[in-house]
Amino acid sequence: MNSHAYICGPQRFMDDMRSALVRLGLDTARISTEAFGPGPALTPGIAPGPVTPPHPPAGDPGQGPDVTFSRSGLTVPWRDDVTSLLELAEACDVPTRWSCRTGICHSCVTGILAGTVSYDPAPIDLPADGTVLVCCAEPGTDVVIDL
Repeated sequence: MNSHAYICGPQRFMDDMRSALVRLGLDTARISTEAFGPGPALTPGIAPGPVTPPHPPAGDPGQGPDVTFSRSGLTVPWRDDVTSLLELAEACDVPTRWSCRTGICHSCVTGILAGTVSYDPAPIDLPADGTVLVCCAEPGTDVVIDL
């Protein structure tokens, strides 16, 4: 068989289609796949593992606006040596979800309870009102975020 098959969809569907095509005589080297649909839960930063209680970051305190991680009960001043609220959260061992660091995927969207932020880089789509993309946001004023 001199064909090439492109299969797109959930993993189980692609596995079943690949098996059927091989049974029909198609060489596996001529089968390409691309997964989409629901995947496993994405929980980087909050996956099970050793837990360190949230704490101020190492080094000298920052001089910028206060950043309060409300669920973690931690307030720290913004530091010039971090590039995003995500990076500050990681320096403080505050659990947070993320997948990118450029405002594309929105897996890090988090509630913002007070304050304003700016984005660098600018996200492809702004998050809904009352939320912030911590992967690429930095505080414009004192902020309280739901982490």
